[in-house]
Amino acid sequence: MSLENNEVSAVVEHCCPVNDVAPGDLVAVHQNFKIIDTEQYQVGRNRIRGTFKTPIFADFAQYIGEAPTTGTVPVFVSRDDVKAVAVLNYVEKGFNQGHCDHIATLQLDPTVAWKKINELKGQKLNQKAFATTLEDWASVFRATSETGELININEAIHAVRNMKVDASVKSETSVSNLNESRSTLERVEAETTAGKLPAYFEIDDTAYIGLDVKFIKLRLIVNAGEGNPIFQLQIVKEELLTNEIIQEFKAKVIDLLPEHQVLIGTFQA
Repeated sequence: MSLENNEVSAVVEHCCPVNDVAPGDLVAVHQNFKIIDTEQYQVGRNRIRGTFKTPIFADFAQYIGEAPTTGTVPVFVSRDDVKAVAVLNYVEKGFNQGHCDHIATLQLDPTVAWKKINELKGQKLNQKAFATTLEDWASVFRATSETGELININEAIHAVRNMKVDASVKSETSVSNLNESRSTLERVEAETTAGKLPAYFEIDDTAYIGLDVKFIKLRLIVNAGEGNPIFQLQIVKEELLTNEIIQEFKAKVIDLLPEHQVLIGTFQA
């Protein structure tokens, strides 16, 4: 083949127009072809894409209702956090699935009390820090004994400030919130010199803004720390409470979007 024909063939190869292809088609292209997306030079985008986030139920429903969608919009409720994700371009006209990059997210904000409880959960506080915490939250927490008897919160604070920890050598097998066997020889006991030391704290709170009020119970654990009392709070039946929150959230999303599919889980395209 002559040099002229080679040059003509090269021009034809590089000037070959782009052909439309159907989904699943395979096309052979020259290795030096370069694809340039000209969308950035257009007045607008070729399609809607992006993520909308809100903590408000009504705004979440409004955005989905006004968005151009094809068919049912799947909504995925995460078990790990109180979040619902709607994939608005899950299906596109003429395709079994769209690009899945137009997302609406509903992420509820935790209440101030629930955020504080989770900060305190498992945290080890000394006597002064725990007493100060109780003073700050005296209007929110209810103090109770092992049997559920209400204890005046001021008495509870006074008891915390004036308690002592006594370590003695004695065999002990029983375990309670305030009396814990650390070995067959050592017994650590928390005692108060005044007032009543609570076994539990109770609070009525929605946990997340937009949900219903729930009964939340916290267990008080007292241990010895180098002769000084160390305080910890645990959420009683935390797993059950978390599941209750997620199930309630899912039910509210279903009521909000009855025409769409709502599932517990996550989705990644």
